[in-house]
Amino acid sequence: MNGCFPVAGLRCLSRVCCTLLRDGPTLPSPSSAAVRLLRTLVETPPADTSLLGNWWWMCQRRWPERLANHPLPGGLLLRPFSLAPSSQDGTKMAEPGTPRFLLVFDFDETIVNENSDDSLLRAAPGQKLPDSLRATYREGFYNEYMQRVFKYLGDEGVKPQDVREVYEDIPLTPGMTDLFQFLNKQSSCFEIILISDANTFGVESSLRATGYRGLFRSIISNPSGPDGHGILVLSPFHSHNCPRCPSNMCKHKVLSEYLRERARDGVHFEHLFYVGDGANDFCPMGLLSGGDVAFPRRGFPMHRLIQEALKAEPPKFRGSMVPWESATEVRGHLQEILKKC
Repeated sequence: MNGCFPVAGLRCLSRVCCTLLRDGPTLPSPSSAAVRLLRTLVETPPADTSLLGNWWWMCQRRWPERLANHPLPGGLLLRPFSLAPSSQDGTKMAEPGTPRFLLVFDFDETIVNENSDDSLLRAAPGQKLPDSLRATYREGFYNEYMQRVFKYLGDEGVKPQDVREVYEDIPLTPGMTDLFQFLNKQSSCFEIILISDANTFGVESSLRATGYRGLFRSIISNPSGPDGHGILVLSPFHSHNCPRCPSNMCKHKVLSEYLRERARDGVHFEHLFYVGDGANDFCPMGLLSGGDVAFPRRGFPMHRLIQEALKAEPPKFRGSMVPWESATEVRGHLQEILKKC
């Protein structure tokens, strides 16, 4: 477990301790197992001592007699679970009923069956862009290019409502409605977010038109919307130093920060599932570990990159991969996971 903290380690801690609590009665010496686990955690810097105290309290609740004579390693304070902030770092414990799994979606060519930036051309005069504008595109700076496209559309008199209608008409990928209907019924199991290099105006417009916006706890994309003159504008999401990703968004950084934020809220997911298609969906695959699942769209860049990573020595991909052509295949795999839990 050394080196896991701060993001992956919190998830590792949750999994190990939950396993210990579940399988403890069958262990030959649950007290020894618990002591050994906590001692390992204490020696893993930077250990969250308040969090360890909470786990030890759980173990004592499970085996009160057998752990009565075992002091908490390192002299840490025994404390019950609390929704109050930690006095050390502001970390909160999760509320009852917190979803066990985090499910992440991409948008373009994952939820919808087109690249929404290409679809946007249907709102342009003559449904095409002038060559002079197309010639300004530079590899790795697509967001800057799309900022110029948005400005061109506004200068040509294209209204936000015209653009919204284009996004609303983009079809979902095969089986996506089936998957969303399944997730609607399993909202207590999954926390669902969307991370997209498209834009918030387009993503929100599309999801609201389909009626599935409420599935998502968070939409993380490049900010966009009408300015004071009623013209759509687009901004980059953030800056980063990742050499693999476009300048405006690194999905590895986005997902890392989201997991860290949820950990501060006391939410530590048992497993992470990621549904995507593009090369920029491969970068966050470094956050997956055993039991996590990547769902790349079959034959798309994300799928090919994971296949290459699996052939590396040692493999550079630690999760499981389930390629899909219809999102119904994703639903089927998630159903099987829930049956085993």
